[in-house]
This record gives sequence, C-alpha cells and structure tokens, in this order.
Amino acid sequence: MTTAVFLAAAIAVRNPFWPIGYEGKMEVISAEPVVAVATAAPVEDETATSAMLARSSNAVLPRHWIAARKSLRMGGTASVIDINAGTKRHCVMINGLAYGNGDLVSVNHDGRRFTWRVQGLTEGETVKLKRVRAKLLDKEENLKEMTK
Repeated sequence: MTTAVFLAAAIAVRNPFWPIGYEGKMEVISAEPVVAVATAAPVEDETATSAMLARSSNAVLPRHWIAARKSLRMGGTASVIDINAGTKRHCVMINGLAYGNGDLVSVNHDGRRFTWRVQGLTEGETVKLKRVRAKLLDKEENLKEMTK
C-alpha cells in the first residue's frame, strides 16, 4: 500500500472538527449530509403547565407580579414646593400611604411579598414601579396575612 493511498483513506475518515490526536469513535464521512431529527414532546396547555410549576416550585412568574400590582390601591398625587430652595417634590398615595421617588412599596399577595421601587413620579400623575424582589412568606407570616 502506498503512502498516498493510506493518507487518502485516513483523510476520508477523519472529521475536520475533531482535534488532532482525537481517539474517539471513527465515522465514515459521506458526501450526503445526515440529519438527526429529534421529535418534540407533545405541547400541553401552557396555562395548566405554568400553574402546576408555580405551585410545585414556588416560582414567581410575571403573572404573579401583575396580580400583585393590581392589588395596590393607587390614590392621588401631591406636590410639595420648597420656596426657599426652589425645589418641587412629588408623592403618590399607595394603599393609604405617601411614597416619593426612590421609596420602596411592598404588598403581600398569594403567599409572597412583592416589593417595587417608585420611579418616574411626575406632575402628569404617572407612576412607574420597578420590580425589586419577591419573597416567599413563611407559614407564620402567611397565616398572619390571611387573618387580617
């Protein structure tokens, strides 16, 4: 066997993506591409699946944040002007308490405590709340919240 034939046979079997000196399973390279098709699992109802996942893992999903946000009672806004300094501050009433820019707002909802930071409070009565954290309440806190 000549050297050229030996090299041609070795090149035909060596995958160019293998590192030099690779000792793994040798595969024959053909001119026709081979595609491995994996079948996907059947799609289940996403709402039922996400609800089951949320109950089993205590995960906080975007819909939990939305439901907790809806439980906030937004009141009116107020502006305070400091005549000496010439500054104007805005505040908003949330659940009967006044909050200004940068303040943290928390609410207990569905066994979790959700916390937002008040941002972008303006004269136009727009309030932006940025999500900060969601904490799973322990059983004692949850019981206390339910008996209120």
